[in-house]
Amino acid sequence: MWVTLSIISLLISAICWIIGDALIVGLPKPDKTKYRQFIERMGDDAYAFYVGADERRLRVGALIADYSVPFMLFGVYAHYMLVRDSTLGVVGVVLMAVGISLSPLAHAAFYPLALTSQLAHRDFAAGEKDDSNIRTARQMFTFLKYAWLPAVGLTYAGSLLFCIPLVLGWTAFPWWAILFTPLVLMFPTVALLKLPYPGKPLLDGAVFNIILAIWAVAMLVLSQFYPIG
Repeated sequence: MWVTLSIISLLISAICWIIGDALIVGLPKPDKTKYRQFIERMGDDAYAFYVGADERRLRVGALIADYSVPFMLFGVYAHYMLVRDSTLGVVGVVLMAVGISLSPLAHAAFYPLALTSQLAHRDFAAGEKDDSNIRTARQMFTFLKYAWLPAVGLTYAGSLLFCIPLVLGWTAFPWWAILFTPLVLMFPTVALLKLPYPGKPLLDGAVFNIILAIWAVAMLVLSQFYPIG
């Protein structure tokens, strides 16, 4: 029962993160002709993404994902139960849990980056001599990158170790279950999202959580035929 609840929790959290990513990073690419001078001044087009973004949309996008992290952490339990007889697998699960625990900070960092980018653009457009908002926006972007690096790195490393006992057949699942893991699905999903779809680019920034939801559904189905624990 606890394993099933863990998998369902993972699915709920993945859906919340898909929504959060869609709201906070699923924005159209900025017009590089319109914002050319601003982009040149800032040194990156990331700031121009948020010039016209709605604050409420950004706030909801940041919070809905972050508040669902306890569900995602509980989702790690099913992974542990699946690979508990493998030292490599258990180390992988621990790394994933640490990466997940760091992800709310990284995700929420988009919110202050967006707001400071809007202030920076306002000052730039008005020709303000005071560049404090521009400097703050740059600092926020630097913070965002440093926040994401360990979260993504640890989660990726953990996923890699988790997949080793899975593909070697050391778990209750058949070896081909690896085909549904985020590590394997990442590449075809990224390619698919480059194609046109209704609402594009709403889901372009939600790649990882889309495949996480697919993996959660796959785990739920597989666990009915190949019980965990």
